[in-house]
Order: sequence, then structure tokens, then C-alpha cells
Amino acid sequence: MPTIFIRDELRAAIEAATGGLCTVHYTASGQPSYFRWIPKFTLDAIDPSLGAGVHPAFVVDGVTRDGLWIGMYPGVVKNGELLSLPGVDPTTSQPYTYFVSAARACGAGFHVMTNAEWAAVALLTAKSGHQPRGNTNWGRAHDATWETARRVDNGTPGSTSGVGRTLTGTGPVTWRHDGTPAGIADIVGNVWEFTPGLRLVDGEIQILANNDAATASLFDDSAPWKAILQDGSLVAPGTTGTLKLNSPSASNNDTTAVNLGAPTIATSVTNYTGPAGDSNHSYDYCYTSFASLSAATGVTVPAIMRALALAPLSSPALAGGFWMRNNGQRYPLRGGDWINGAGAGLGALNLYYPASNAYWHLGARPAKV
Repeated sequence: MPTIFIRDELRAAIEAATGGLCTVHYTASGQPSYFRWIPKFTLDAIDPSLGAGVHPAFVVDGVTRDGLWIGMYPGVVKNGELLSLPGVDPTTSQPYTYFVSAARACGAGFHVMTNAEWAAVALLTAKSGHQPRGNTNWGRAHDATWETARRVDNGTPGSTSGVGRTLTGTGPVTWRHDGTPAGIADIVGNVWEFTPGLRLVDGEIQILANNDAATASLFDDSAPWKAILQDGSLVAPGTTGTLKLNSPSASNNDTTAVNLGAPTIATSVTNYTGPAGDSNHSYDYCYTSFASLSAATGVTVPAIMRALALAPLSSPALAGGFWMRNNGQRYPLRGGDWINGAGAGLGALNLYYPASNAYWHLGARPAKV
């Protein structure tokens, strides 16, 4: 039988326009979704202090991948599938589980961009010397207010009334991860992005190994969560000496949220931001800049923490803020939103909310392996 080749005009046009850096993948129901290729790289290409070997984002279920497909745009859910599309209002106001389900409904390999993938893109971008700006001030960049995008409410960029979220990819190329039209758009600002594969449980930092969050069950404790020791080894949660986040002072547990100050990476929790085991997000919190996050005296931060952008490198530095609550379970958000100003950035990490939260500034980005 002869093979009949049917040219995909959309995919061909995107690949030709970007030199093959971007493509269109089709979901299980046939909807197009736009992705950018991030090729595999080794840790020492970012900084020798990270050690040797491939960045963990490129290892999924024990198999090393040649690269990753990262959604060019924050995700929008259409017909039950999480898509990466230009010029749309990204989906928000849904819980973490909704985005995970919508991403996986697209078919094999589709998932919500994980924390390991975020870290790989952030470190690679910063290593290139580019720190993308974004919608960090109601439709414009707080640090370059002449850079604007189309607001979803048709409001004037900079106006603090209405909804300051912007249509995906409508900002300038300085809002792309590599500063080119083929780059990943809106990775800084606009909406916070859920990034599975990391959580905080009463202050203990827990991860899924490598990039297994791309395929693992994420909705309960059946996932193989691991805690981290100072030497970088992964062990069962609750093991003595695992790394945690500690508050500089204890909460009074009165549910009036107060910033208790800069958290530290520690091996024990002496001060909680609220009652241990309680995931309510009305208690106190801790904040510092990502670059200023430091370890308690005598505590060693292993390379794996820096490779996963859970602790800063001196170079390349990642911009943005670091929020956390060490009471209950907290799930990660990255990048910042349209009101965060300098708190948004490649390093911005928010361990503030439980998985059930569904706010107007929380979304997710598709990825594919």
C-alpha cells in the first residue's frame, strides 16, 4: 500500500517561522497547542557547583529525554483540555487538581509544567544573561512601564481598576524567556503557575524524584514523595535531619495574616506560621527575596536544592520573591502575577496555599514529554 502524506500547514508554518524551535502538538481531541523545545543540558553547564550529569528535569521515570516541550503560553482550558494558545485569557480560579486533570486529558505525555521543568527553564534563561520582564503591574512591566500587553478587560495598562490579567503572548519579546518571538511567553508575571513535583508539609521540603511529576499520581499521598538530606540524598518523609523551612518567629495563630520575616532553610522547625497540620491559609507567613533565602547556621544546602530552584545560586541569580507557610500542606506556584512588581521573576516561588485554592491569579502551563 502506498503511504499518503498529508501536510500539516499550521505545524509546518510554526516550525518554519521559528527554525524548528517551536511546534504544534495536537491533543487527544485534535485541538492544537503551541510548544517550545528545550534541549537537554548538563548541570555543570549552568554552574560547576551543581555537579555533573543531566538536569533532573530531563529524566522521567528513569528514562533520560533529549529535551522537553514547554507550552509557549500559560494554559487555557477548552473542551476539558489544557492548551497553550496565543491571544487568549489564561484559565484561572480553578484548583491544582483541575489543571492536572485537564493537562493529562490531552493525551500521553501531556502534563502541567513541573517544578523541575520550571527550574530548568529558569536556570538556562538566567545563564544566557536574560531576565525576562512581564505583566507585573496591571498590564505592564513594573520596571519598564512602556512595555504593555492587551488586558483581558480592555483596560488601560497601569490602571489599578478592573482585571489586570493580559491575553497570552501579547506583550513584547522582552517578556519571552529568550527575548525572541520564539520564546516562552509570560513566564514572569500575569498569573502564578502551579508547578507539580514539590510540596511543603509542616515545613518539610518534599519532592518527586527527577521529573517524575510529569507522570506520577499527584492527588494524594500515594505519590512517592521524598524529603532531602543535607548531602542531597532523597529519603522517606519524616526522616531525622531532612531539610525544612523555619520561620524567624512563631505565629500567634489568630488567623490575621502577618509577615513574620525571612524564612531559613533548616533541619528542624522551631517556629510555625500557624498550627502544625492545619492548611488554612489565613495564618501568618514568611517572605524574603529568592536571592536572599539562606540556611541556618551549620546547615548545608545541597546542589539538588539549587538545581530545582529551591535555593539561590550566586550566579546565575534568579529574580523574584519567596513566600512560605510551614503549617499544613503547601503546593508551589511560580513566576508571579500582574500585581507582584519586583516579587515576580524566574525565581519567584510561592509556598503559601493548599492545593485546593482557586483564585483569579492562579493558573498553569502545559508541557509535554
